[in-house]
Amino acid sequence: MFTLLSYHDIMSKNNTIGFSYKVEKITLQTVDKTLRTTSSFVTKDIIEEINQKIKAQNFKVDESSLRSKYVDDQLYIEGFAVEIKEPQGMGFLSGR
Repeated sequence: MFTLLSYHDIMSKNNTIGFSYKVEKITLQTVDKTLRTTSSFVTKDIIEEINQKIKAQNFKVDESSLRSKYVDDQLYIEGFAVEIKEPQGMGFLSGR
């Protein structure tokens, strides 16, 4: 029998940390009086940078939790990272 787990069920069973990452050189620039934009960037590259920084703590970014925030025109990416769990393999015992 299979049990369908919700996102909340999965997340609550993992150790989680929050993060706020300042994306260097990505700031809002005025286009006209009603619009401001940033230069283009690759989100996956930013996620990889964050993952590299938290890898030593044994965590990785949960991409579904990401949100952007601007502080004084500077882009920040915020979200959660979950602990990397090693898959539990099946061991076999042999009698000698």
